[in-house]
Amino acid sequence: MKQNKSRVLWIDVARGIGLLSVFIAHLRIPFASAWMHTFAMPLFFFLSGLLYPGCEKYSFKVFAWLRFKRLVIPYFSLGGGIALFYCFVYAWYNEPASTYLDMLRSFLIQEHYWTVWFLAALYLVQLIYYAIDWCFNRWRGAVTIASLALCLFGFLRYRLGYGSLPWNLDVAFVAQFFFHLGHRFMHMEKVRDWFVEPMSNIKLATILLVCLLANTIAAKACIMLSGCSLDMSMGLYGNELMTMIAAVAGILFIVTMASVIHSRFITYIGQNTMILFAWHSRIVIVACGLIFAHFGLFQSPGIGTSLLRAAVSFITILVILIPINELIKRLPCHKIFGV
Repeated sequence: MKQNKSRVLWIDVARGIGLLSVFIAHLRIPFASAWMHTFAMPLFFFLSGLLYPGCEKYSFKVFAWLRFKRLVIPYFSLGGGIALFYCFVYAWYNEPASTYLDMLRSFLIQEHYWTVWFLAALYLVQLIYYAIDWCFNRWRGAVTIASLALCLFGFLRYRLGYGSLPWNLDVAFVAQFFFHLGHRFMHMEKVRDWFVEPMSNIKLATILLVCLLANTIAAKACIMLSGCSLDMSMGLYGNELMTMIAAVAGILFIVTMASVIHSRFITYIGQNTMILFAWHSRIVIVACGLIFAHFGLFQSPGIGTSLLRAAVSFITILVILIPINELIKRLPCHKIFGV
């Protein structure tokens, strides 16, 4: 695959598609949003696993510090931006002081709170997976068994109704398996090449159709069997087996699509995810909702109104956050925002 310096282009494209999918999921577009939830967040954990360097390259102390700078510091800077926005909102609506304290507590403890929940969960995922990799590195099959066992433990907690843990540790138990799948996918050349190397149109259409059908059927079965579908931001998994099938099929669908899409726009989005991911939902979409409500825009029921409202919000996300992203990239302190 062609590379842009140290970047693998299809990974950037897949990340861009994933971020656009998250936008759609949060915009509550009829039918489409529910579908995006079946694979969007597992995809991001999977893509992070593709770039995991292995426990041989860094000591645990160095690895933890590097990940801390990349994920935890942006967690506080980006989350601080969201908190500042909500301070203005709460002040506008004359919310009591307890509201601010509850926000601070939820932000520090982080139990499925705001979009930055992903950064907290991913940090724990990477530490957990490093530990598994270090313990069982000499026998690769044992890493898979240990990762799967921890994922099943996470599902068991969910099934028993134990609820969330600080910094989304409950999600990390499950998410580290998607991370593991990404790591193994990158190192299993024959499997990886099957989905990302140049292929005939017939093979491409077959892979996309099979993955799409598997994802759709499993997602529908998940809802029928459990009454809900995957929502990792809330720690919900529905029927665990159907959820995993739908997620993996959706991931392979996006990865295959990414290998044949050549779009500067999607590549840019994939290379600049941090600001857009963190602030699109809890700042821009919320602000759009407040403005729409204040001026009585897009308030009538119906699919047409929902689609128009989503389209305006989608464009607003890009128009506002892309310039902000470019501005922050030029600041001396840009690294604290993960850009």
